[in-house]
Amino acid sequence: MDVLLIDDDVELCALMTEYLSGHDYRVECTHDGPSGLARAYQHAYDIIVLDVMLPRLDGFEVLRQLRRRSTVPIILLTARGGQEDRLQGFEAGADDFLSKPINQPELLARVRSLLRIKELWDTVESQAA
Repeated sequence: MDVLLIDDDVELCALMTEYLSGHDYRVECTHDGPSGLARAYQHAYDIIVLDVMLPRLDGFEVLRQLRRRSTVPIILLTARGGQEDRLQGFEAGADDFLSKPINQPELLARVRSLLRIKELWDTVESQAA
């Protein structure tokens, strides 16, 4: 399974990459909004983990643009865990939301959960076709 991690915190990206890779996920990282958006358009990732506070293009705008072209599951990350941010994220098309600091086992559980849901919908769609 391919994961795109878009977060400007290079150290956090390294930690999450190491953790998810240890659970058989292939992880690619980008560190700003435009490069994350470009990478997401270039490859069919199974899931995207997206930080809200990114340089050059914030995570909410990256999310809005991705949703115009993709239904890939997206988990938003933020250091700002307020209800307004969560609502804005869900309204923009996020599938899940996780506050920083990241609890790695919880992130893994949320990734697995969203991928199970995606697999179920893919099965339903293929049977309907």
